[in-house]
Amino acid sequence: MISQPPLRRTKGYLLPTAVSDAQISFLQFEDPAPKPVAEPRPQRLSSKGIAPGDVVEVDKKGRRFHAVVISLQQRDSGRFELELRPLDNRISYRSASVREVVGLWRKAALPQRE
Repeated sequence: MISQPPLRRTKGYLLPTAVSDAQISFLQFEDPAPKPVAEPRPQRLSSKGIAPGDVVEVDKKGRRFHAVVISLQQRDSGRFELELRPLDNRISYRSASVREVVGLWRKAALPQRE
């Protein structure tokens, strides 16, 4: 006589305790083709990794606004100054320091077409 594993009760149903959790795969997959190597991205200059083309949220004298970074210049003191183009035309600020940046959305590289 072959002994069977004991049964356990879970919410009114009897389940065998020796249930295997391994899944059987009926599909055959080939190894995916290697992805093409992307061109190196431009090096980010500042400590927060800000580069031209990024969208930043700036807090300037308590006023928060979003802007696109046009360029970065490093002062003689070593701090970075951002040249900005605000997304809202009511904002007159055109520059900010990296310390005034409170949010950053990096410009993503677009996938290459084949």
